[in-house]
Amino acid sequence: MPVEFLPVIGFLAGLLVISFGGGGGAIYVGVLTALCGVPPELAASTSLATIIPTTLVGALGHFRAGHVDLRLMGLLLASALVGTVFGTWVSAYIPEGIYYLISGALLLILSTQMLWTLVRQRGAPLRRPGERLSRKEFWEASAFGLLSGVMTGAIGLSGGGPITAALFLLRCPALRTVGTSVTVIAVMSTAGFLTHLAIGHIDWRLVGYLASGTIAGAIAAPPLLDRLGKERAERVIRPLIITVNYILGVLILMK
Repeated sequence: MPVEFLPVIGFLAGLLVISFGGGGGAIYVGVLTALCGVPPELAASTSLATIIPTTLVGALGHFRAGHVDLRLMGLLLASALVGTVFGTWVSAYIPEGIYYLISGALLLILSTQMLWTLVRQRGAPLRRPGERLSRKEFWEASAFGLLSGVMTGAIGLSGGGPITAALFLLRCPALRTVGTSVTVIAVMSTAGFLTHLAIGHIDWRLVGYLASGTIAGAIAAPPLLDRLGKERAERVIRPLIITVNYILGVLILMK
């Protein structure tokens, strides 16, 4: 695929990651490796570099709209940063075929877990802002954050799957799930990119093509979510997050 089409892919990925709290990294890595012939290591670093401006713009929009739970963000971010540094370090030692097997399988497992959580918690009260975590919730969220960081650093995915799965488990409202996930991803992607920059290289031409579209998608997404409304968002966004992660998992495993 000619690289001139990458801004269109970037725009769609920007809408996806800001609207559903993840998924953009899987699209970037898949397009770069399968359609542009980019090696997985370079695709991972390019994906992270592209995700940074996208999620920073989206995080700012979600924060202004009140869609970010700062307490949950801090907990998930602390464990995710550890996972990102570790994942980036081991990325050079992972065989190419294992990249896709691990990332695709993880997305399918997380999607199934989110579906089970959605069914099991049907009718349960949503988490209030500032509500304290139990010890079990604390360690479960930390484990999901660590997994998200490893996926970001090692594979170049946005890491939104484990983060949204953790927020589902914590009964976080849909819009707050998306906003908190995007904010965590913004910081994680920056950490992963800086580590990749120190040990590898970046194709800045590909970053420019992708980023030109993703930033536009990131700007467009928060107003669209606000127009959706909180009640409709609760009915629509959670099932869509699960569906998107299932599709991405299957597509990656088919590579």
